Amino acid sequence: MTHFKITLEYIQHIASLNLTLDLSAYRLICLVGRNGTGKTTLVRALRNLANSDTFLKTATPYAFSSRSRINYTLGQENVSFTYDDRIRSLNCETIIPNQMRSLVSAELPMPHGMRFNYFKSASEADMEIRKAIALGSHSDPQELISFLCQIYGSGKYSSMIEVEVKGKSYYALVGDNNKYIREDYLSSGEYFLINLYRTIKGSAQLIVIDEIDISLDSAAQANLAVWIREFCAKYRCTILFTTHSLALMRQLEERELFYIDENNGHVSIEATSYGYAKARLFGFSGWDRYILTEDEVLLGFIEALIKSYCPKIFYKYKIIFIGGGTQVFNLLRYNEREQFLSDAANVIAIVDGDQRKEHYTSQPYVYTIPLESVEKSLYAEFQEDVDFPFKTDKNNFSGPKDFNNFLVQKNIATQNEIFEYLIQRNKDLLGSLVEVLRSFLNPSI
Repeated sequence: MTHFKITLEYIQHIASLNLTLDLSAYRLICLVGRNGTGKTTLVRALRNLANSDTFLKTATPYAFSSRSRINYTLGQENVSFTYDDRIRSLNCETIIPNQMRSLVSAELPMPHGMRFNYFKSASEADMEIRKAIALGSHSDPQELISFLCQIYGSGKYSSMIEVEVKGKSYYALVGDNNKYIREDYLSSGEYFLINLYRTIKGSAQLIVIDEIDISLDSAAQANLAVWIREFCAKYRCTILFTTHSLALMRQLEERELFYIDENNGHVSIEATSYGYAKARLFGFSGWDRYILTEDEVLLGFIEALIKSYCPKIFYKYKIIFIGGGTQVFNLLRYNEREQFLSDAANVIAIVDGDQRKEHYTSQPYVYTIPLESVEKSLYAEFQEDVDFPFKTDKNNFSGPKDFNNFLVQKNIATQNEIFEYLIQRNKDLLGSLVEVLRSFLNPSI
Protein backbone atom coordinates (compact mmCIF):
# COMPACT_ATOMS: atom_id res chain seq x y z
CA MET A 1 0.00 0.00 0.00
CA THR A 2 1.04 3.59 -0.70
CA HIS A 3 -0.67 5.85 1.81
CA PHE A 4 -0.73 9.58 1.26
CA LYS A 5 -2.07 11.92 3.92
CA ILE A 6 -2.73 15.65 3.82
CA THR A 7 -3.69 17.74 6.85
CA LEU A 8 -4.83 21.37 6.73
CA GLU A 9 -4.96 23.64 9.77
CA TYR A 10 -6.32 27.16 9.86
CA ILE A 11 -6.40 27.82 6.13
CA GLN A 12 -9.05 30.42 5.28
CA HIS A 13 -12.16 29.31 7.23
CA ILE A 14 -10.92 25.75 7.72
CA ALA A 15 -9.68 24.93 11.23
CA SER A 16 -8.94 21.30 10.41
CA LEU A 17 -9.21 18.92 7.46
CA ASN A 18 -7.68 15.46 7.12
CA LEU A 19 -7.62 13.24 4.05
CA THR A 20 -5.84 9.89 3.76
CA LEU A 21 -5.66 8.06 0.42
CA ASP A 22 -4.46 4.59 -0.51
CA LEU A 23 -2.82 5.35 -3.84
CA SER A 24 -2.34 1.67 -4.63
CA ALA A 25 -6.12 1.24 -5.04
CA TYR A 26 -6.15 3.01 -8.46
CA ARG A 27 -9.71 4.34 -8.27
CA LEU A 28 -12.04 7.29 -8.59
CA ILE A 29 -12.71 9.55 -5.62
CA CYS A 30 -15.47 12.11 -6.07
CA LEU A 31 -15.91 14.83 -3.43
CA VAL A 32 -19.26 16.59 -3.31
CA GLY A 33 -20.56 19.16 -0.88
CA ARG A 34 -22.07 22.58 -0.64
CA ASN A 35 -20.13 25.70 -1.55
CA GLY A 36 -17.80 26.89 1.17
CA THR A 37 -17.08 23.47 2.69
CA GLY A 38 -13.42 23.49 1.62
CA LYS A 39 -13.32 21.53 -1.65
CA THR A 40 -11.35 24.10 -3.64
CA THR A 41 -9.06 24.84 -0.69
CA LEU A 42 -8.23 21.13 -0.53
CA VAL A 43 -7.49 21.05 -4.27
CA ARG A 44 -5.22 24.09 -3.91
CA ALA A 45 -3.41 22.39 -1.04
CA LEU A 46 -2.86 19.26 -3.12
CA ARG A 47 -1.60 21.30 -6.06
CA ASN A 48 0.68 23.20 -3.70
CA LEU A 49 2.82 20.10 -3.18
CA ALA A 50 4.07 20.26 -6.77
CA ASN A 51 3.57 24.01 -7.32
CA SER A 52 4.64 25.75 -4.13
CA ASP A 53 3.38 29.14 -5.29
CA THR A 54 -0.22 27.93 -5.66
CA PHE A 55 -1.58 29.91 -2.72
CA LEU A 56 0.46 32.99 -3.65
CA LYS A 57 -1.25 33.02 -7.05
CA THR A 58 -4.76 31.90 -6.13
CA ALA A 59 -5.53 32.98 -2.54
CA THR A 60 -5.74 36.21 -0.63
CA PRO A 61 -3.07 36.79 2.06
CA TYR A 62 -5.91 37.14 4.56
CA ALA A 63 -6.56 33.40 4.21
CA PHE A 64 -3.61 32.69 6.53
CA SER A 65 -2.50 33.30 10.09
CA SER A 66 0.45 32.28 12.24
CA ARG A 67 -1.37 28.99 12.93
CA SER A 68 -1.80 28.11 9.25
CA ARG A 69 -0.20 24.83 8.27
CA ILE A 70 -0.35 22.07 5.64
CA ASN A 71 1.29 18.74 6.30
CA TYR A 72 1.91 16.06 3.65
CA THR A 73 2.91 12.48 4.45
CA LEU A 74 3.86 9.80 1.92
CA GLY A 75 5.08 6.60 3.52
CA GLN A 76 7.95 7.68 5.77
CA GLU A 77 8.42 11.07 4.06
CA ASN A 78 6.91 14.15 5.66
CA VAL A 79 6.76 17.76 4.36
CA SER A 80 5.20 20.79 6.07
CA PHE A 81 4.23 24.24 4.81
CA THR A 82 3.81 26.87 7.50
CA TYR A 83 2.97 30.56 7.48
CA ASP A 84 5.82 32.83 6.37
CA ASP A 85 5.24 36.45 7.31
CA ARG A 86 7.76 37.64 4.71
CA ILE A 87 5.58 36.49 1.81
CA ARG A 88 2.28 36.51 3.76
CA SER A 89 1.59 33.00 2.56
CA LEU A 90 2.69 29.41 3.13
CA ASN A 91 6.27 28.32 2.71
CA CYS A 92 8.32 25.15 3.11
CA GLU A 93 11.73 25.42 4.75
CA THR A 94 12.91 21.97 3.67
CA ILE A 95 13.64 20.36 0.31
CA ILE A 96 10.62 18.49 -1.03
CA PRO A 97 11.62 14.97 -2.16
CA ASN A 98 11.17 14.42 -5.90
CA GLN A 99 8.85 11.49 -5.26
CA MET A 100 6.43 13.77 -3.42
CA ARG A 101 6.79 16.73 -5.78
CA SER A 102 5.88 14.54 -8.76
CA LEU A 103 3.10 12.73 -6.91
CA VAL A 104 0.20 15.08 -7.70
CA SER A 105 -1.11 16.75 -10.84
CA ALA A 106 -3.92 19.15 -9.94
CA GLU A 107 -6.32 21.15 -12.09
CA LEU A 108 -7.98 24.21 -10.54
CA PRO A 109 -11.30 25.76 -11.59
CA MET A 110 -11.83 29.00 -13.51
CA PRO A 111 -9.83 31.12 -14.06
CA HIS A 112 -6.70 29.25 -12.96
CA GLY A 113 -7.27 25.83 -14.54
CA MET A 114 -5.39 24.77 -17.63
CA ARG A 115 -8.65 24.02 -19.44
CA PHE A 116 -9.29 27.78 -19.45
CA ASN A 117 -5.73 28.72 -20.44
CA TYR A 118 -4.73 27.03 -23.68
CA PHE A 119 -1.24 25.65 -23.93
CA LYS A 120 1.16 28.22 -25.26
CA SER A 121 3.37 25.30 -26.28
CA ALA A 122 0.73 24.02 -28.73
CA SER A 123 1.03 27.27 -30.67
CA GLU A 124 4.80 27.14 -30.52
CA ALA A 125 4.75 23.57 -31.85
CA ASP A 126 2.52 24.49 -34.79
CA MET A 127 5.29 24.35 -37.40
CA GLU A 128 6.27 20.82 -36.31
CA ILE A 129 2.63 19.73 -36.33
CA ARG A 130 2.17 21.15 -39.85
CA LYS A 131 5.32 19.39 -41.05
CA ALA A 132 4.27 16.05 -39.53
CA ILE A 133 0.90 16.24 -41.27
CA ALA A 134 2.49 17.04 -44.63
CA LEU A 135 5.02 14.19 -44.33
CA GLY A 136 2.59 11.75 -42.71
CA SER A 137 4.99 11.32 -39.80
CA HIS A 138 2.31 11.13 -37.13
CA SER A 139 0.48 8.38 -35.27
CA ASP A 140 -3.18 7.55 -34.74
CA PRO A 141 -4.13 7.80 -31.03
CA GLN A 142 -6.81 5.11 -31.14
CA GLU A 143 -7.45 5.06 -27.39
CA LEU A 144 -7.97 8.82 -27.25
CA ILE A 145 -10.18 8.68 -30.35
CA SER A 146 -12.36 5.98 -28.76
CA PHE A 147 -12.50 7.98 -25.52
CA LEU A 148 -13.71 11.17 -27.21
CA CYS A 149 -16.09 9.39 -29.59
CA GLN A 150 -17.79 7.57 -26.70
CA ILE A 151 -17.92 10.60 -24.41
CA TYR A 152 -19.49 12.83 -27.05
CA GLY A 153 -21.31 10.18 -29.09
CA SER A 154 -19.68 11.46 -32.28
CA GLY A 155 -17.39 10.00 -34.91
CA LYS A 156 -15.74 13.30 -35.82
CA TYR A 157 -12.64 12.44 -33.79
CA SER A 158 -11.70 9.50 -36.04
CA SER A 159 -9.40 11.82 -38.01
CA MET A 160 -7.40 12.83 -34.95
CA ILE A 161 -3.62 12.48 -35.13
CA GLU A 162 -0.84 12.56 -32.56
CA VAL A 163 2.44 14.39 -33.15
CA GLU A 164 5.37 14.15 -30.77
CA VAL A 165 7.51 17.27 -30.42
CA LYS A 166 10.42 17.33 -27.99
CA GLY A 167 8.98 14.42 -26.04
CA LYS A 168 5.51 15.92 -25.76
CA SER A 169 2.37 14.74 -27.56
CA TYR A 170 0.11 17.16 -29.43
CA TYR A 171 -3.21 16.36 -31.06
CA ALA A 172 -5.10 17.72 -34.05
CA LEU A 173 -8.09 16.88 -36.26
CA VAL A 174 -7.05 16.59 -39.90
CA GLY A 175 -9.48 17.28 -42.72
CA ASP A 176 -9.31 17.51 -46.50
CA ASN A 177 -6.17 18.98 -48.14
CA ASN A 178 -4.29 18.54 -44.86
CA LYS A 179 -6.30 21.28 -43.20
CA TYR A 180 -6.25 20.73 -39.46
CA ILE A 181 -7.68 21.95 -36.18
CA ARG A 182 -5.14 21.97 -33.38
CA GLU A 183 -6.25 20.74 -29.94
CA ASP A 184 -6.16 24.23 -28.45
CA TYR A 185 -8.78 25.39 -30.98
CA LEU A 186 -11.32 22.75 -29.96
CA SER A 187 -14.00 23.51 -27.38
CA SER A 188 -12.94 23.92 -23.76
CA GLY A 189 -14.59 20.59 -22.92
CA GLU A 190 -12.81 18.73 -25.72
CA TYR A 191 -9.52 20.37 -24.85
CA PHE A 192 -9.99 19.52 -21.18
CA LEU A 193 -10.58 15.83 -21.94
CA ILE A 194 -7.49 15.68 -24.17
CA ASN A 195 -5.43 17.29 -21.44
CA LEU A 196 -6.93 14.92 -18.86
CA TYR A 197 -5.98 11.96 -21.04
CA ARG A 198 -2.45 13.31 -21.42
CA THR A 199 -2.18 13.75 -17.65
CA ILE A 200 -3.49 10.25 -16.92
CA LYS A 201 -0.79 8.80 -19.16
CA GLY A 202 1.84 10.85 -17.33
CA SER A 203 3.78 10.07 -14.17
CA ALA A 204 1.46 11.52 -11.50
CA GLN A 205 -0.04 8.93 -9.15
CA LEU A 206 -2.76 11.30 -7.94
CA ILE A 207 -4.69 13.42 -10.45
CA VAL A 208 -6.88 16.09 -8.88
CA ILE A 209 -9.54 18.10 -10.75
CA ASP A 210 -11.76 20.74 -9.22
CA GLU A 211 -15.21 21.14 -10.82
CA ILE A 212 -14.62 18.42 -13.42
CA ASP A 213 -18.05 19.03 -14.95
CA ILE A 214 -17.76 22.76 -15.57
CA SER A 215 -16.67 22.56 -19.21
CA LEU A 216 -18.59 19.39 -20.13
CA ASP A 217 -22.15 19.09 -21.40
CA SER A 218 -24.59 16.83 -19.55
CA ALA A 219 -24.14 13.86 -21.91
CA ALA A 220 -20.35 14.03 -21.55
CA GLN A 221 -20.70 14.20 -17.77
CA ALA A 222 -22.83 11.06 -17.72
CA ASN A 223 -20.39 9.13 -19.95
CA LEU A 224 -17.19 10.17 -18.20
CA ALA A 225 -17.07 7.93 -15.11
CA VAL A 226 -16.81 4.57 -16.91
CA TRP A 227 -13.86 5.69 -19.01
CA ILE A 228 -11.77 7.35 -16.33
CA ARG A 229 -12.41 4.40 -13.98
CA GLU A 230 -10.87 2.12 -16.61
CA PHE A 231 -7.98 4.54 -17.12
CA CYS A 232 -7.24 4.48 -13.37
CA ALA A 233 -6.78 0.71 -13.49
CA LYS A 234 -4.82 0.71 -16.76
CA TYR A 235 -2.45 3.57 -15.96
CA ARG A 236 -2.20 2.85 -12.23
CA CYS A 237 -3.36 6.20 -10.91
CA THR A 238 -6.00 7.67 -8.62
CA ILE A 239 -8.30 10.44 -9.87
CA LEU A 240 -9.84 12.71 -7.25
CA PHE A 241 -12.36 15.28 -8.45
CA THR A 242 -15.16 17.54 -7.29
CA THR A 243 -18.45 18.00 -9.08
CA HIS A 244 -21.97 19.41 -8.81
CA SER A 245 -23.25 17.17 -11.62
CA LEU A 246 -26.00 14.72 -10.67
CA ALA A 247 -25.53 13.03 -14.06
CA LEU A 248 -21.95 12.21 -13.12
CA MET A 249 -22.67 11.30 -9.48
CA ARG A 250 -25.31 8.81 -10.60
CA GLN A 251 -22.67 6.83 -12.54
CA LEU A 252 -20.35 6.37 -9.57
CA GLU A 253 -19.92 3.05 -7.83
CA GLU A 254 -19.90 2.23 -4.11
CA ARG A 255 -17.07 3.94 -2.21
CA GLU A 256 -16.35 6.36 -5.06
CA LEU A 257 -18.64 9.14 -3.83
CA PHE A 258 -17.73 11.12 -0.69
CA TYR A 259 -19.57 13.95 1.04
CA ILE A 260 -17.48 16.81 2.38
CA ASP A 261 -19.06 18.82 5.17
CA GLU A 262 -17.94 21.68 7.41
CA ASN A 263 -19.04 22.32 10.97
CA ASN A 264 -17.51 25.24 12.87
CA GLY A 265 -14.40 25.09 10.72
CA HIS A 266 -13.84 21.36 11.09
CA VAL A 267 -14.20 19.47 7.80
CA SER A 268 -15.31 15.85 7.54
CA ILE A 269 -15.07 13.63 4.45
CA GLU A 270 -17.20 10.48 4.47
CA ALA A 271 -18.28 7.90 1.91
CA THR A 272 -21.88 8.48 0.91
CA SER A 273 -24.62 7.31 -1.44
CA TYR A 274 -26.02 9.11 -4.46
CA GLY A 275 -29.38 9.57 -2.74
CA TYR A 276 -27.81 11.11 0.34
CA ALA A 277 -25.64 13.46 -1.69
CA LYS A 278 -28.57 14.51 -3.86
CA ALA A 279 -30.71 15.28 -0.84
CA ARG A 280 -27.98 17.26 0.93
CA LEU A 281 -26.93 19.22 -2.13
CA PHE A 282 -30.24 20.00 -3.75
CA GLY A 283 -33.00 19.16 -1.29
CA PHE A 284 -36.52 18.47 -2.46
CA SER A 285 -39.13 21.22 -2.60
CA GLY A 286 -42.88 21.11 -3.09
CA TRP A 287 -43.81 18.42 -0.54
CA ASP A 288 -45.31 18.69 2.93
CA ARG A 289 -43.95 15.42 4.34
CA TYR A 290 -40.81 13.39 3.71
CA ILE A 291 -40.07 9.73 4.37
CA LEU A 292 -36.39 8.74 4.26
CA THR A 293 -35.55 5.12 3.65
CA GLU A 294 -32.69 2.80 2.70
CA ASP A 295 -33.19 1.60 -0.86
CA GLU A 296 -35.53 1.50 -3.84
CA VAL A 297 -37.14 -1.80 -2.83
CA LEU A 298 -38.08 -0.53 0.63
CA LEU A 299 -39.32 2.69 -0.97
CA GLY A 300 -41.66 0.63 -3.17
CA PHE A 301 -42.87 -1.42 -0.18
CA ILE A 302 -43.75 1.75 1.76
CA GLU A 303 -45.60 3.08 -1.28
CA ALA A 304 -47.54 -0.19 -1.47
CA LEU A 305 -48.49 0.10 2.22
CA ILE A 306 -49.70 3.67 1.72
CA LYS A 307 -51.73 2.63 -1.33
CA SER A 308 -53.33 -0.27 0.55
CA TYR A 309 -54.02 1.34 3.92
CA CYS A 310 -53.97 5.12 3.52
CA PRO A 311 -56.77 5.94 1.06
CA LYS A 312 -57.12 9.47 2.40
CA ILE A 313 -53.94 11.53 2.26
CA PHE A 314 -54.00 15.16 3.25
CA TYR A 315 -50.32 16.02 2.88
CA LYS A 316 -48.30 15.82 -0.31
CA TYR A 317 -45.38 13.51 0.44
CA LYS A 318 -42.07 12.38 -0.99
CA ILE A 319 -40.23 9.12 -0.22
CA ILE A 320 -36.46 9.38 -0.71
CA PHE A 321 -34.13 6.38 -0.65
CA ILE A 322 -30.72 7.30 0.74
CA GLY A 323 -28.54 4.25 1.27
CA GLY A 324 -27.58 2.40 4.46
CA GLY A 325 -29.46 2.85 7.71
CA THR A 326 -26.72 5.00 9.23
CA GLN A 327 -26.87 7.43 6.29
CA VAL A 328 -30.66 7.60 6.57
CA PHE A 329 -30.35 8.54 10.22
CA ASN A 330 -27.55 11.04 9.57
CA LEU A 331 -29.64 12.79 6.92
CA LEU A 332 -32.55 12.95 9.35
CA ARG A 333 -30.35 14.60 11.94
CA TYR A 334 -28.81 17.02 9.43
CA ASN A 335 -32.33 18.07 8.50
CA GLU A 336 -33.14 18.73 12.15
CA ARG A 337 -30.16 21.08 12.27
CA GLU A 338 -30.41 22.76 8.85
CA GLN A 339 -34.05 22.12 7.87
CA PHE A 340 -33.09 21.84 4.20
CA LEU A 341 -36.04 19.49 3.65
CA SER A 342 -38.54 20.77 6.20
CA ASP A 343 -39.18 21.11 9.94
CA ALA A 344 -38.04 18.07 11.92
CA ALA A 345 -41.62 16.92 12.60
CA ASN A 346 -42.30 16.72 8.86
CA VAL A 347 -39.54 14.18 8.17
CA ILE A 348 -39.43 10.56 9.34
CA ALA A 349 -37.15 7.63 8.59
CA ILE A 350 -38.26 4.04 7.97
CA VAL A 351 -35.59 1.34 7.80
CA ASP A 352 -35.51 -2.45 7.53
CA GLY A 353 -36.27 -4.53 10.60
CA ASP A 354 -32.76 -5.96 10.64
CA GLN A 355 -31.64 -2.52 11.83
CA ARG A 356 -33.74 -2.63 15.01
CA LYS A 357 -30.74 -3.26 17.29
CA GLU A 358 -28.92 -0.17 16.01
CA HIS A 359 -28.88 2.74 18.43
CA TYR A 360 -30.59 5.17 16.06
CA THR A 361 -33.81 3.12 15.76
CA SER A 362 -34.78 4.23 19.27
CA GLN A 363 -34.49 7.90 18.31
CA PRO A 364 -37.46 10.18 17.56
CA TYR A 365 -38.92 10.01 14.04
CA VAL A 366 -37.15 6.70 13.26
CA TYR A 367 -39.22 3.55 12.59
CA THR A 368 -38.54 0.00 11.41
CA ILE A 369 -40.69 -2.27 9.31
CA PRO A 370 -41.74 -5.49 11.14
CA LEU A 371 -39.84 -7.59 8.57
CA GLU A 372 -36.09 -8.17 8.49
CA SER A 373 -36.27 -6.72 4.98
CA VAL A 374 -38.50 -7.18 1.93
CA GLU A 375 -36.00 -9.54 0.31
CA LYS A 376 -35.30 -11.56 3.47
CA SER A 377 -38.99 -11.96 4.23
CA LEU A 378 -39.71 -13.04 0.66
CA TYR A 379 -36.89 -15.59 0.73
CA ALA A 380 -38.14 -17.01 4.04
CA GLU A 381 -41.65 -17.36 2.62
CA PHE A 382 -40.24 -19.15 -0.43
CA GLN A 383 -38.75 -21.75 1.89
CA GLU A 384 -41.72 -22.05 4.30
CA ASP A 385 -44.99 -21.26 2.47
CA VAL A 386 -46.32 -24.43 0.82
CA ASP A 387 -48.61 -22.25 -1.29
CA PHE A 388 -45.89 -19.82 -2.33
CA PRO A 389 -47.34 -18.28 -5.53
CA PHE A 390 -44.15 -17.46 -7.47
CA LYS A 391 -43.03 -20.82 -8.79
CA THR A 392 -39.52 -21.59 -9.97
CA ASP A 393 -37.48 -24.77 -10.29
CA LYS A 394 -34.29 -22.97 -9.41
CA ASN A 395 -33.09 -23.38 -5.82
CA ASN A 396 -29.44 -22.26 -5.81
CA PHE A 397 -29.75 -18.57 -5.02
CA SER A 398 -26.87 -16.66 -3.47
CA GLY A 399 -29.21 -14.91 -1.05
CA PRO A 400 -32.47 -12.98 -0.57
CA LYS A 401 -31.59 -10.11 -2.92
CA ASP A 402 -30.60 -12.55 -5.66
CA PHE A 403 -33.92 -14.37 -5.25
CA ASN A 404 -35.99 -11.17 -5.38
CA ASN A 405 -34.12 -9.94 -8.46
CA PHE A 406 -34.50 -13.32 -10.15
CA LEU A 407 -38.28 -13.30 -9.78
CA VAL A 408 -38.57 -9.78 -11.18
CA GLN A 409 -36.03 -10.15 -14.01
CA LYS A 410 -37.52 -13.46 -15.19
CA ASN A 411 -41.05 -11.97 -15.12
CA ILE A 412 -42.19 -14.58 -12.61
CA ALA A 413 -43.53 -11.76 -10.43
CA THR A 414 -43.58 -7.99 -10.55
CA GLN A 415 -42.16 -6.10 -7.61
CA ASN A 416 -45.67 -4.86 -6.78
CA GLU A 417 -47.00 -8.43 -6.74
CA ILE A 418 -44.25 -9.31 -4.28
CA PHE A 419 -45.21 -6.35 -2.08
CA GLU A 420 -48.90 -7.32 -2.14
CA TYR A 421 -48.08 -10.92 -1.21
CA LEU A 422 -45.92 -9.87 1.75
CA ILE A 423 -48.52 -7.37 2.95
CA GLN A 424 -51.23 -10.07 2.96
CA ARG A 425 -48.94 -12.50 4.79
CA ASN A 426 -48.03 -9.93 7.48
CA LYS A 427 -51.24 -7.92 8.04
CA ASP A 428 -51.14 -8.11 11.82
CA LEU A 429 -47.44 -7.31 12.08
CA LEU A 430 -47.79 -4.27 9.83
CA GLY A 431 -50.57 -2.67 11.89
CA SER A 432 -48.40 -0.34 14.00
CA LEU A 433 -46.40 0.89 11.00
CA VAL A 434 -49.62 1.53 9.08
CA GLU A 435 -50.83 3.72 11.96
CA VAL A 436 -47.58 5.69 11.83
CA LEU A 437 -48.10 6.33 8.11
CA ARG A 438 -51.77 7.26 8.53
CA SER A 439 -51.11 9.79 11.27
CA PHE A 440 -48.08 11.19 9.43
CA LEU A 441 -49.87 11.69 6.09
CA ASN A 442 -53.44 12.39 7.20
CA PRO A 443 -53.61 13.71 10.79
CA SER A 444 -56.95 14.68 12.25
CA ILE A 445 -57.65 18.34 11.54
